[in-house]
Amino acid sequence: MGILFFQFIRQTKKNIRIIEPIDRVKETSKLLPILEEVKEATISIELAEVNKMHLEGLPNIRSFSSGDIVEWPILENVIVNHCPNLKKFGLGKIKQSQIKSVIMENQLQIDIDTKIAYLFELLDEFSTITKYYIRDSEKLDKTIDNLKPSHFTNLLQFEAKNCNEKLIKFLSILIKRSRKLETISIEQCQTLQYLFDVSHHTLKMSKDGDGDEDEDGKYFTKVKELKLKDLYQLTYIWNKDTIRLFSFQNLQMIDIKNCPSLEILFTHSIAKKLRQIKELKLETCVKLDEVVDHGQDDKPTIVKFPTLSKVEFKSLSKLIHFYLHHLEFPSLKTLIIEKCPQMEKFTIGFVTADASSIIDEKCFSELNELKLDSCDKLVYVVSSKTLQELRNLKKLIVTHCKSMKMVFNIHDKIFHSTELLQHLDELILTNLPNLTNIINKEIDMFYQNLQILQVNGCKSLKWLPMSLMLTNMEISNCESLEKIVISNKEEGTRGLTTFSHLKVISLENLTNLSSVFPSTSKFPSLEMLKIANCPTLKIFVEEFNKLKDLPESTTSNYFFPNSVSFTLVF
Repeated sequence: MGILFFQFIRQTKKNIRIIEPIDRVKETSKLLPILEEVKEATISIELAEVNKMHLEGLPNIRSFSSGDIVEWPILENVIVNHCPNLKKFGLGKIKQSQIKSVIMENQLQIDIDTKIAYLFELLDEFSTITKYYIRDSEKLDKTIDNLKPSHFTNLLQFEAKNCNEKLIKFLSILIKRSRKLETISIEQCQTLQYLFDVSHHTLKMSKDGDGDEDEDGKYFTKVKELKLKDLYQLTYIWNKDTIRLFSFQNLQMIDIKNCPSLEILFTHSIAKKLRQIKELKLETCVKLDEVVDHGQDDKPTIVKFPTLSKVEFKSLSKLIHFYLHHLEFPSLKTLIIEKCPQMEKFTIGFVTADASSIIDEKCFSELNELKLDSCDKLVYVVSSKTLQELRNLKKLIVTHCKSMKMVFNIHDKIFHSTELLQHLDELILTNLPNLTNIINKEIDMFYQNLQILQVNGCKSLKWLPMSLMLTNMEISNCESLEKIVISNKEEGTRGLTTFSHLKVISLENLTNLSSVFPSTSKFPSLEMLKIANCPTLKIFVEEFNKLKDLPESTTSNYFFPNSVSFTLVF
């Protein structure tokens, strides 16, 4: 025979699934299903509306919860009788000041504080803390030695710096109890070879004493950010595949910098779970040769990152590709790849050394900014059927890629009037010695709205398309450049081509350039004109015949405004 009684201040809400209102349970066996529900809970249990608890005649009960933490925020009155096996802290955790009365069988002479301290774990700083920063191993040792079951159960943000291998043990504890954790940041822990010990033994034998079977995707369900920096011995983040243990459903940002021993970041099974990731930054991880490890499986498997909007890869000296097989980035807006000399492709048909590959039409439709620097093996920026995928590209910078031959490689036949890259407003090409073409097709409607055009050190480039919307044009050190072609030339008044917004023109060391603008042109906004070491330049602006008969006062500032600054060096 047993009694379990709860008194609620108001009617219990239906969404509290752990305990429904109970007046009396006369059979102890009927209590077991209730406790089983408590056992299966995967978050801290808060009974926010209970102010009185009465346990009577329950000889087998040891604790209210089998592993998870129970909180009683407004509990005031407690009666416990004939519960001989109830263990210390068996009823959960409370604030000491809230309890007004405690009645226990044959213990009337014991003061209330002693009774409370036995039945309940009293909340302290580490029980309620939401942000925890640890800066040395000595402090970490003390924290582990004085750990209580309720500690770090409300933790949201964790940062560690200058810690030894005991950090692995502490992180294993957080895996089990910090169900609210959102941010993990670890720096300068130089002896760690991995961070999370996810072995079966560690998870089952954690300090919590929880012997439950591990559930799929049970841990780190709330983590949003993972930041790792200066972990010189770190080889793996996890010491085994975590697919069954961790849920990455809320992971949004990964930032890893200066981890030179890191060999594997994700398996493809983990990558498939990253449905919410928005930002991925990797820098100075010199052993990493692929971001998503395909393992021993050469069977093509598609990995999709539906929310990934920003990718930065910097100083990854062995990186060959993101993933061996097919990738999809429907939301990617910014891609920056710097100092990745071994990269052969980012993904199929995009930032690649393979001319035959073709970009997926579903990818990169939202790409806004693309920057490539010091990627020695790349030959093409985009290899595409029609180049319609990059309709939102605004900024393109390609520098110091010594094998780059072409920016846009189009495979299919397209009409001259096809509009391409109409949102591109900035194009910068620097030190691309093998670049022969910007694009391999003659297109009239090509980057018509381009505003900034800077080309330097492209000694194999022979012709260059430009836009009437330019504000800044700087071309230098392109020894083979012969002509500059206006995309979609429009005839203005009296047969003139008007560059209404062009403010800066700089032409330097263009030894084969014979003419800049092939037709008469007008520059009403020009502020600076610089021409240096262009020995074959014969015509800059060809004066229209009908203007020759006009009075000098009419034509003196027709092509250039009076305020223009000239620098001519031949």
